[in-house]
Amino acid sequence: MSNNNNVVPGFRKKILPLAVAGLSSMSWVAAPQVFAQQSAQAMEEVVVSARRREESLQEVPQAVSALSGEEMLIAGVSDLADLQSQAPGLTVYPARATSSTVTAYIRGVGQSDPLWGVEPGVGIYVDDVYLARPQGALLEMLDVERVEILRGPQGSLYGRNTIGGAIKYVSRPIAEETEISLQAALGSYNQRDFKAAVSTPLTENLYASLAVGSFERDGFGENRLTGAAVSDKQLYAGRAAIEWRPSERWTVNLAHDVVYDRSAVPGAQRMVPNVIESFFSGAAPLPVSDDRYDVDNGFANQNNDTDNSGTALTISWEGEGNWGFKSITARREGEFNQAIDFDGGPYPIADVDGVQYDEQLSQEFQWQYSGERLDGVFGLYLLDASAGGVVRNRFGLPTALVAPGLESILGPTLAIYGASGGEVETDAAALFGDLSYSLTEATSLSLGGRFNREKKQALVLNQSMADEDFTIPTGQVTADFEGSESWTDFSPRIGLDHQLNDSTLVYASYSEGFKSGGFNIRANTVQVPDSQNPYKPERVSSYELGIKADLSETLRVNAAAFYSDYEDIQLSIFTGVDTTGDGNNDSFFGDFTNAGAGVIRGVELEYQWAPSEFFALSGNATWLDAYYKEYISGGVNVADEQEFTNTPELTYTVNGDFSFPLAELGRLDARLSYNYRDDVYPTTDLSDIVFQEGYGLWNAALVFTPPAESWRLALEGRNLTDEEYRNTGYDLRGSGFPIVSGYYGDPRVWALRLNLDL
Repeated sequence: MSNNNNVVPGFRKKILPLAVAGLSSMSWVAAPQVFAQQSAQAMEEVVVSARRREESLQEVPQAVSALSGEEMLIAGVSDLADLQSQAPGLTVYPARATSSTVTAYIRGVGQSDPLWGVEPGVGIYVDDVYLARPQGALLEMLDVERVEILRGPQGSLYGRNTIGGAIKYVSRPIAEETEISLQAALGSYNQRDFKAAVSTPLTENLYASLAVGSFERDGFGENRLTGAAVSDKQLYAGRAAIEWRPSERWTVNLAHDVVYDRSAVPGAQRMVPNVIESFFSGAAPLPVSDDRYDVDNGFANQNNDTDNSGTALTISWEGEGNWGFKSITARREGEFNQAIDFDGGPYPIADVDGVQYDEQLSQEFQWQYSGERLDGVFGLYLLDASAGGVVRNRFGLPTALVAPGLESILGPTLAIYGASGGEVETDAAALFGDLSYSLTEATSLSLGGRFNREKKQALVLNQSMADEDFTIPTGQVTADFEGSESWTDFSPRIGLDHQLNDSTLVYASYSEGFKSGGFNIRANTVQVPDSQNPYKPERVSSYELGIKADLSETLRVNAAAFYSDYEDIQLSIFTGVDTTGDGNNDSFFGDFTNAGAGVIRGVELEYQWAPSEFFALSGNATWLDAYYKEYISGGVNVADEQEFTNTPELTYTVNGDFSFPLAELGRLDARLSYNYRDDVYPTTDLSDIVFQEGYGLWNAALVFTPPAESWRLALEGRNLTDEEYRNTGYDLRGSGFPIVSGYYGDPRVWALRLNLDL
């Protein structure tokens, strides 16, 4: 990452050598068997719905990536986190101390704080239904047709909280004939995955589908105090749909999905000794942990449960003329229980647990028009959402730290209990439209815009408690307020694209987007009075130039360059506070503020090359330069001292695909993949310990397909060299607590996967 404006040296140093060396990219990772069928013909057409209408990927004048269910098998993609290496500019991983809460960044824009009231910066959609909260959004690939990744602000069509981009999960459509598919996987750490899906007609014009999945695995580590599993997986999901097709022009689809996550608390490595432990034990503190997953957590509560469900009613109509209509009515609700032993040791120094709940009701009306020279969609979107909960903080401190005259007394002489609770209500409405007009046979002009109005109301009560059951208030209140704020925004988009020839499209575009403002549920208005004030929405304005080209029947290259102005950047920062008035920080709270403004610019490259029916090369590469223009801290602009989080300067993936015919026995397909991620700061405090140096991962897959293609057997391995790398972590030293922890990606794992199509 760089804080200067010099684009050319960084580009020459890191991008050009990779391009010369044949670095590939691929938003649509094609399976080897697909290449075997394409070697002597034009590249396969990929259909996406990025502009709310179905069209060829190569004809969409914006940066879009898409993976089909077939393609995800060979890439080893099992949930949204696995997409990280398969799309340019994408960062996806489980949020800190969780297993199914998603943290997503695209082109350096996102949000890592999953607390209610804090909005994500990347929109996640399930069949056009927006998921307002990140809990349970790290979706498993259950009965999926494809996943689309839209890069850059998507304000005009997708609205609020898509300033980084959007991830669309598209379920498999219900077939007109009975189809049954089964999948089982056994692997390391006693992995046991089972998926089943059936799609069948019920009557002449009534169809139904059902998909269920069970995903289990033993822990990567254990709690050395209790022997309990750490970082295991126990996730169960299901989706049912029924569809009525009264005529060729009408469809009515009712779908319901559920996710239950009962995985154990993820393990976090203790990265510095905690000297406070000595006041509890009279002995030296535990050393830095020698394992990335094993823990010594003494907090009795190890809850990490997530329940999510949703119901959607979609009514579609295709008119005889140029018009079509779609209505999407959806309701979703969820509950998330979490416990974090921040200190990672046996004593109650910093133990936190809580419960969050949310529900949302949304309604979207879309009108589509397709004419000889004009195509477009426009509509109305409404959202009524609420989210709330309570977080219970337990801080145990020795008297030596809170009463300097009593240093000789050992033991937890003071326990501080605090509860942060509240609720946020959101009412949002938007009018939107996006049109594409053919100026000539080769040139089109696109115009889009979305007018948003949003209102948030917050109720916050943060107070100290006298008992560990949090039933008796002490009367000391750190925040007690109600707040209400409204925002309006207009997000325009304009683009011009030109078809140079039948196989090459060039385009230029300008787009804007905004991410909702809000209120800090963790506010401490006694020590930090401004924490009661609402923080402002984020806004991004992005310029993009791109090309999509099928250079030959075997070579496809897509590339994009962009420049984004990023304003009112929202940051979550842990701040130490003195609750006893003795001059020492004895607690901390999560402050949430608008830091300032920045610039993110970059280049993305994608290609796939199939020189023969036996070999193909694919992958992706992204170079990003992100820097702050303004970062106000204590009234001073410290932009030169700051770095963007979750924004590696260089990432790339190289996939080598091989196909081996086995005569009458069938076919053997193989993939060897390497993906690299540059240095990155995962947290806003720019911790020198949590900081992750650049690293690379090797993955491989081997797939056997018999002649009938009714079943397939796949052997896959991930992180083959057992690379140790941190996704995220906590560093609370700036808050007065000697606590630093790191959360790591998966170790080396393998699985044997069987797919049956009946």
